[in-house]
Amino acid sequence: MGKAGKVVMWIVAVVVGLPLLFFLVCYLAAPTYDFYEPKPFAGAYWNNPYSNMNPDDWKQCNFHTHSRAWGGLTNGRHNSDSLVNDVYSRLDFDHVSISNYMNINEFGAEEPDFIPCYEHGYGIFKTHQLCIGAQKVWKIDYPFSQNISMKQNMIYNLQKGSRLVALAHPVFGGGYKVREMIYLSDYRLLEVLNPYGVSLEHWDVALSNGHRVYILADDDSHDASNPNLVGRRFTMVNTSEINTEAVCSALENGNAYGVDFNFIYDEQLDDKCRRIKQLPVLTRAELVADTFFVAASEHIKSLTFTGQNGKLLKTSDGIDDQFYVLADADTYVRTEIEFGDGTKFYLNPLTRHFNSQMTEKSLAHFNGVRTWMMRVAYILIVVFVVYMIKKPAQSVENESDKR
Repeated sequence: MGKAGKVVMWIVAVVVGLPLLFFLVCYLAAPTYDFYEPKPFAGAYWNNPYSNMNPDDWKQCNFHTHSRAWGGLTNGRHNSDSLVNDVYSRLDFDHVSISNYMNINEFGAEEPDFIPCYEHGYGIFKTHQLCIGAQKVWKIDYPFSQNISMKQNMIYNLQKGSRLVALAHPVFGGGYKVREMIYLSDYRLLEVLNPYGVSLEHWDVALSNGHRVYILADDDSHDASNPNLVGRRFTMVNTSEINTEAVCSALENGNAYGVDFNFIYDEQLDDKCRRIKQLPVLTRAELVADTFFVAASEHIKSLTFTGQNGKLLKTSDGIDDQFYVLADADTYVRTEIEFGDGTKFYLNPLTRHFNSQMTEKSLAHFNGVRTWMMRVAYILIVVFVVYMIKKPAQSVENESDKR
């Protein structure tokens, strides 16, 4: 190999090797956790996240959309910040956050309603998180395979720099396995509704295992110029004002619901704007003794009540039967509302607790022995791979010397 060829090889080795070395260190540093067995919600106290709801305070929000970032390298390269803002303003949204990959977008930062967000994750298997009310970007990730300990550790680390952490599009790309929702803890929001998939099974498994997790619904739009990709799924937040603390507090306490807006393919944006401005809102979600009453500003076509293990508890026509009586066997109850045009509201669950403090225990605990066993295993794998790469290279070099 000539001198020029060796220089090229060194450049390639540096460009490829340094990022791989960085991620290798991330994997080596990852702790291993054991997980306590979860328990379903229990107790005599029922928490209703809508107990402080004001029907006049609903705000239409989207926390997951993308614009041009990183020189156009990431998906969203055709979106300008102003285009995203203009389109969602036309759609009558009260708030939209631009959540670019690994980057806090500062567009509109001078406005009082600015809420800094970003989408975390380099991972090829879409194990991503939405960081809402973010103060800084956590740059570490596990871009290849992730085990449940790595996912739990990422939740812990992201919480340090963000007001709220949501698991993004769990069903998309296999980013989060349904069985992992049994044990993952210490997060409050799950992006149940996303155009890339609906993660109701993930949500019910988390709730069935005693994790008080509330819904997030987003467009996850990468092209705001396409009416098919905007105004599809979003979150209604009950707050009198839009700022980081007010919105995050409402989301954290469950005073919000997800909307799956009736989708009409290739509908013109003006037509969608007219329809979305006529969207009904939740007007009642009240627990009176053991009965949960639900109402909306327009006629409800049907109601569905779901409980432990995703079991269907009750369906009604939504006319004279807009309530559910809590049973002794119920651990949580979540409600779906369907309207005549096919639009659906997904309400946050009522959950059982021993008292109003709703103490929640983290299931993960550090296992030092297994952590170091995994680190040794990673090191041995790396040594073996380097040896296997170096061995044929030396053979080629020896053959060249013989000639």
